[in-house]
Amino acid sequence: MLERFASRYLWFSPFAFIVLLPLYHGVGFWAGVTGGVLHLALVAGGMHANRAFTAKDDAVGLLLGPMLLVAGGAEVWATGPSGPPNPAHFNVTVFNQAGLTLGFFVTLLGFAATAMASVSDRGRATAAVGLSGFSLMFVIWVINSAFGIAVYQSPLFALTPAQRPEGFQILRHFLDVLLPVAAVGGYLGGALLSEASIRSGWLGRRTGRLMFIYCLIGTFALPLSQFLLRPAGGSISEVPRMAWVLAPWLPPAMFCIVPYYVGVAGLRQAARPAVAPGGRS
Repeated sequence: MLERFASRYLWFSPFAFIVLLPLYHGVGFWAGVTGGVLHLALVAGGMHANRAFTAKDDAVGLLLGPMLLVAGGAEVWATGPSGPPNPAHFNVTVFNQAGLTLGFFVTLLGFAATAMASVSDRGRATAAVGLSGFSLMFVIWVINSAFGIAVYQSPLFALTPAQRPEGFQILRHFLDVLLPVAAVGGYLGGALLSEASIRSGWLGRRTGRLMFIYCLIGTFALPLSQFLLRPAGGSISEVPRMAWVLAPWLPPAMFCIVPYYVGVAGLRQAARPAVAPGGRS
């Protein structure tokens, strides 16, 4: 019964974000960490229920990509709710950024493994382009995250924008401009991964197309929201309705939502022969 629960939990684990958010910010940091560890344990149990750790040698190559995609997404859901970064809680900020970076990196490895295991040349090429897009996102994320942590520790952070060196301000604005590029890369990677998964038989055509459309919206959600929020000037009452509509695509953790579900579907598909030999694949 516990195995069945853990297996089904894989489909709902991103919603752990809703539970962990009040734990981190309402109950306390260590309550959130405890909830995150429990969440990761359930995801590991779900992968074990799908024979991810006990598969035969001929299935390991097919399972590696989905396992990494699932593990990366699970890490993002476990640590992402501790954010957003807050200079007043530097250690929590480091924990948040390190956890997200680790989750993105494991997901990136999942992209690479999935591209290598694709059954067709066209699917392999599509997944490889998706890997390039997600790699672009990861590089920008690491640079921006490292710069942000360095800024929080710098004496310059206590200065007003007018007092900070001009070069510092230029660099900060440049990194802000790069964030929409990172979003485009992350969501483009997810879109192409879903397309490659349709060709590999991991996803049905309708499900894969819905994932593709979701990622397509995500590619312009952050740039468009920044454009819409600029006239608001920080006033919530002046935020356009369209900006609220785009809000679900804005958290960086959402870059991993489609790769995660591709991983869950691939895990089920690749493990099926190990569970029921001769069954439909």
